[in-house]
Amino acid sequence: PVNGTATASETANEFSRADKTENISGFVEKSAVQFSGKLASQRPYRIIHFKMDAARLKEVAKSKNATVTAYILALMFAAGKRATDESSGEFNIQVPVNMRKYYPSDTVRNFAMYCGIRLPIAEITDIDSILPEITNQLGEKASKAAMSEMMNSTERMVGTVRYVPLFIKEPVARLIYGFLGDKVFSSVLSNLGVVTMPPELAENIDSMDFVLGTALTNRASCSMVTFENVATLSIAKTTADPSFEEAIYDLLMEDGIVPRMEGSEEYEN
Repeated sequence: PVNGTATASETANEFSRADKTENISGFVEKSAVQFSGKLASQRPYRIIHFKMDAARLKEVAKSKNATVTAYILALMFAAGKRATDESSGEFNIQVPVNMRKYYPSDTVRNFAMYCGIRLPIAEITDIDSILPEITNQLGEKASKAAMSEMMNSTERMVGTVRYVPLFIKEPVARLIYGFLGDKVFSSVLSNLGVVTMPPELAENIDSMDFVLGTALTNRASCSMVTFENVATLSIAKTTADPSFEEAIYDLLMEDGIVPRMEGSEEYEN
C-alpha cells in the first residue's frame, strides 16, 4: 500500500541528498534574505528597463575578468545589500542554465535547469571583491556535471511519485515547494544573451526586452537580452520600494555605464 507520509518524506529527502551530498546548487532548503519593501497586491507593481551600451557593458565586465552575466549578478548582490534591512543571512540568486549547450536539442519547448549563486551579506563589500567568488560559483554550479546530476535527481523524484494518487501528491508538492519555492531565492537573473534577427527585420528594431513573471516572495525579478548594441536589463517589481533599482543605477554610473531608463507606470494606486 502507498504510505503518504513515507512518500512525502522520501521525496523531500531526495532533494536534500541532491544538495548535501552532490553539491547541486539548485536544490536547497535554506531560506534566503529578501529585499526590503512591502509586497504590493497588484503583480507586477512596476516594470523598469535599463538600456545600456552593450559594447561598454562588455568592456567593463572584461576589465574585471568577468562575463557580463557575472558582472550583472555582482551588481544585483551589491544592490540587494543596500535594499534590505537584514544585516545577516545570505542572498541567493537563481540563474537559469541553457541545457542545449550540453545536450544539443531541436525541441520547441524550453530546455533549461537552474543554479543558485549564494553569498553571505557580510561578505558583500564591493563589486571587484565579490566577482571572483561569483565567477567561481557560476563555473562550478552551472557545469555539465552539476546540471546532469540535477536532472538525474529530478528524474528520481518524478519516479518516486509517479504512481502515487493525486490526493497524496498534493501535500507532497507543498512539501517540495519548501525546498524549491521562491523563498530560497532572493531574486533571479535570466540572461538570454545576444539575439539576432534577419536584416529586413533588424533595421526596424531599436532594442528588445523580455520580462519575467513575478514570484510570490521576491521583490524583484531580473532579465536581460542584447540586440545590436543595446543591452536591456529589465526588472519586474512587486514592491514600491525603489532601493534596489536605484542602487543598480548608481553602481552602473560608478563604472561609467550610463543607462537609459524606461518603464511602466505603477500598476497600483
